[in-house]
This record gives sequence, C-alpha cells and structure tokens, in this order.
Amino acid sequence: MFKSLITGSDTVDDMGDGAGDDLAADDVLCRYGIARFTAADTNAHIGADSADNVSELVSAALKSVPETSGIRIDQFFSPNPDAADLFQAIREAQLGVLNVAHRKDSDTVFWGREDPGNGYVDLHMVSDALTSSLYDLMLPQTYSFRQPSHADVSEALRVLLNAQLVLKSRGGEQRALQIARLAAILEDLQDRVLGGDTFSQAGAGVALAYGFGAFVLSETGDRSYCATALRVMEPHIRQMVSDIADKPTAAAGKTKTAAPSGLKGEALDGNDQGGQENQLSDLLDRISDFSKVDPRTTAALALYGSLVNWSLVANLKTRSGALAVAIWRMLERRIELSMGSPVDRALSICKLGEAMVLTGKDKEDASLVDKGAGHYRRALGMINARVHGPLYATIAYGLAEAIVSSATIRDVTIPDTQVVPVFQAALKVCTRRDHPYIWGRIMFALATVYLTNGNLHKDIEMLTHARMSYSQSYEAFTEAGAKGAARTASGGYTRSENFLSQLGHRKAVMDATGGNGNAATDKDTADAS
Repeated sequence: MFKSLITGSDTVDDMGDGAGDDLAADDVLCRYGIARFTAADTNAHIGADSADNVSELVSAALKSVPETSGIRIDQFFSPNPDAADLFQAIREAQLGVLNVAHRKDSDTVFWGREDPGNGYVDLHMVSDALTSSLYDLMLPQTYSFRQPSHADVSEALRVLLNAQLVLKSRGGEQRALQIARLAAILEDLQDRVLGGDTFSQAGAGVALAYGFGAFVLSETGDRSYCATALRVMEPHIRQMVSDIADKPTAAAGKTKTAAPSGLKGEALDGNDQGGQENQLSDLLDRISDFSKVDPRTTAALALYGSLVNWSLVANLKTRSGALAVAIWRMLERRIELSMGSPVDRALSICKLGEAMVLTGKDKEDASLVDKGAGHYRRALGMINARVHGPLYATIAYGLAEAIVSSATIRDVTIPDTQVVPVFQAALKVCTRRDHPYIWGRIMFALATVYLTNGNLHKDIEMLTHARMSYSQSYEAFTEAGAKGAARTASGGYTRSENFLSQLGHRKAVMDATGGNGNAATDKDTADAS
C-alpha cells in the first residue's frame, strides 16, 4: 500500500506480472498496459479475486491487434480532485500513469474509470508519442462509452491502438503496413457513417476514436476520412459547446425562433451541412465564461478543429475556414485566460494562423494570409526550439508558407532571401527519422520556392537546389508511408530536371551562336512552366 501522488488515496500497487500478462516478443512494436477501471477492494482478504470487468473487455478487444503485447497494471488511477487547475491535474495524471507503465516496459496505457451507478466508462489513452508538444491540447482526450461491451467499443479501441502503432512505426515498409491496417478499420467504419450510422448506442467515445484515427492518417497525407470523421463527431461537439454557451436572448417585441433539434446532438439531415456549421459557429460565439471549457471539451474541440484544418489543406470543402478560425480563436482565448502553458497557447495560435492562411488562400485574400502569418510569428516567440523542435518546425514552416502564399496572391516574386532561411531553420530542429512527414513537407515547400524562382530568373544553382530538395522530400515521404506526397515530390523532381536540361540546352545554343539562339529555348522553357 502507498499514498498515491495522483489520486491522494490509498491504492494497491501490484507491479508483479500477473497470470494474464504477456511477455514481449522480438516482433512486438507496441507493448501496452491496461490499468484498472475500478478501485480494488482494499478490505478483501489477500489472494481474493478483485474483478474489473472493463479492463477484461479492453484486453479482449486489443488481443487481436498484430505486433502488440498487452500487460495488466493492477492499479486504479484518477486525476487529483483537489487540484486547482483541472488541465494540470489531468496532465499530471497522464504522465504519472505513463511513468508507472515505463516501469513495466510499456509505452502505451489504457486507463480510466467506470461509473458504478450506470456502468458508463471514461477511457484515456496515453503514450510516449502522445506526450509530444504537437498533441498537447489532445492529451486530456476522454473516450466515453455507454455500453462497454458493445462491439463498436471494441472497434474504437482497436482504432486507438492501431493509430498508436502508426505514430510509433519507423521506416517506410513498417509505417506503410501500419497505415494500411488502420485504414482498413476506418474504411469499414466509414461505410457505416456514409450509411447514416452515428455509433450512438456505444457512446461518443466511438466517434472520437474514429476522429483520432482519421487525424493520425491525415498526418501521413491521407485525408480521405476527414469528412466522415467531422460528420460523425459534429453532434457530440455541438452538444459539448451547447452545454457551456450562453443561452440566446430574444430581442424585444420579437419571437425567438426555436432551435433545430440538431442543436442538442440529435441526428440531422446529412445534407444540411451549412446549417449544422452555422449552429456550431453561433454556439462558439456565445461562449463568454471560458472557465466552463474543461479539459475534456478542449481536447475534443482540438481534435475536431485539427480535422477541419486538414480538410482545408486537402481542399475538401467539407467545412469552412471561418469555423476553424472560430474554434482556434476560442481555444486560444480559453488557454490565455486560464494561464495555460506556453506550449498549449503556441499550439492553438499556430492552428489559428494555419486556419487563416488556408482560408485566405482559398479566397485569394492576401490580407487574411498576412494576419495568419502574424499569428505564426506570435507562436514562434512562445516556445524553445530545442525543447519543442517538431512544434517549432511546424510553426516556422507555416510562417514561411504564409509569406509564399501572400506573394503568390499578390502576383509578386517570392522573397526567397526571406523564406529560405526560415525553412532551413525548421529543418534543423526537426529530425527526419522521427518526423519524416513534417520534414518532408518542409523540404517540399523549400524545393517549390527554389523551382519557382529558379525558373523565373533562369538560375541554374536554384534549380539544382530544387532538384536535390525534391529528391530528399521524396525519400522522407516514402519513409513516412505517404505515397501520394511521394508521387508529387517525384513530379517536382522531374520538372526541375526538365528546366535544368532546357537551360543547359539554351546555354549550349548561345555559346554556339554567339548569344543569338535564345528565342527557341525561351519558348521551350515557357512551355515546360
């Protein structure tokens, strides 16, 4: 028995391997732990069986996931109920649980609590990968299930563990295999979503798990599940926001129009996308007491907002940029008022800047893009590049891309002397081995600047840099399992090769004709553009 630093109560800490524990094998990529979901009966006599039905269900659901091994952690965890800051409490709980798992050679843990009154379950997942500053806002994510024994709950758990495998995998072949396995599960669930299923019987946790799987695949270049993830999550997000938004007041002498039934989370017509989005935007605008935005709501909104941003990147037209801006502006305000960590605030500001830049590009509004660039600059000043390298690199990449987009919209030359150093700084703090997709995106953007300006100025050195950078981005995307992005990088490499060949041909003709043979070669270069 010991005094728990997390719960402030006595708990049983049985760190010995139980009968149901599995030994790690050479081919195990992820070793996960399953904690108790109910506190053990400390008054029971020694050797008595202290049943925990939820942990048994979790174990049964995850046993079929390849290249994983599960162990049982006979300990019940709960955030400190007396903590003044709920965000800090859940963060300390997550890190404390992970620390216990590390002592059992595990890097991922499923833990939570079963309500003894109604049998509902709140489940958390924490891992080494999810403690990265890139996912800081999602760390409090809570997956709530009404019927833990429902088949959809098992599917949701498999989505979460397979997503973790994608995050942990290294090397092109291994990562591509894990991406394919996760995509196969999401494909089956997507067919059900398109058929009108909302997974309502099992609980909101299934929709959130599907959304998390879609988010992880989006970070590998596959955004084909963003639209359905947003669709199935939206009723739950509206419900969360509706519960904390101020109630609308009718103007004097006017009758207040009744809110659509979908405002409270019931199923709406799938074709009423604009109406649903307007409802959510209106609700976000009516939040005045930001203390009501608890860690659970913050994490769910961060996941939903990230999916909206990725859908904007992919130009899916599923949700508007205005909705993304509203979400991230509200979250940034909430974190600012709650004295949240600089990392949390920098991340929310980064996402706000991204939403503005993407919206500005779509509307060809350079001033909006410039505002987004301003947010990126704010975010860069809040974090340490050495401590939070991947996040710093993401923000720097966004800033440089914003400058490029603004110049493109204004139809002026890209200021390469300004943006190239920013891209290069981002590449220095983000390792290609650990974050191949982020590194590849940065290198690809740098290559595009070299190609654009190199072709414009007929600069062989810049075009040579473009060719080399496209080649490196291709290799990084291949390592990330991002096949579509790799094909695009290959196309960029071919274009830069063509431009270099044409410039070489032009130079040879000019040397042979004394400088009078540029007319034909200029036409060839223009055609290749």
